[in-house]
Amino acid sequence: MSIDNQKDYWDSVAQKKIFTHPINTNLLLQYIDKGAVIVDYGCGYGRIVQELLETGFANTTGYDTSLELINRGRNNDLPLHHIGDPSALLLDDNSVDCFILFAVLTCIPSNAGQLGLIDLLQSKLKPGGYIYISDYYLQDNEISKNRYAYLNNDPDNFGVFSLPEGVTFRHHTKEWISTLVKNFSIQNEDMIEVKTMNGNSAEAFQVLVQKQLR
Repeated sequence: MSIDNQKDYWDSVAQKKIFTHPINTNLLLQYIDKGAVIVDYGCGYGRIVQELLETGFANTTGYDTSLELINRGRNNDLPLHHIGDPSALLLDDNSVDCFILFAVLTCIPSNAGQLGLIDLLQSKLKPGGYIYISDYYLQDNEISKNRYAYLNNDPDNFGVFSLPEGVTFRHHTKEWISTLVKNFSIQNEDMIEVKTMNGNSAEAFQVLVQKQLR
């Protein structure tokens, strides 16, 4: 199991975890219409896919590498697709209006894994398309600060930590997120309070970035 694709862990907890990052549909409507092609990458059990469909975004689908999470969502008749490999996104280039990327970067500890994902999504986006990201900067509480480490002692890959339940996550410096989206223009950014999947309070950032028109 790759540290950037911890699908065995997600399969093992697929029926237990509750994901909570809120999606601002009013914000989306300022940039895309309800006929837009939306893909929730790392959709889990399809919570956001369901919310977007119920809001009227009829062309919304989800993809995830955890088969058990996908099956949980399919039990609710949601249009979710399993991909065994994170890069196996069988979509045409320049075909997607908006990717949803909620609490996905935190599950990809390495710089290389994150850069590869953003490059993949950028290739699938239409010119002028969007990625809506919700994730974590470094947290200020002592528990978090004491457990942050460098991945493989790489000074540019900070904020990595492991939980006893057998999964590795990452929180990010603002400088790294800026690097990650440097080829996009930032349209909107907010800081919000969220609950993690284990019920802990945390501060998350949400940013909407746009692919260049050409």
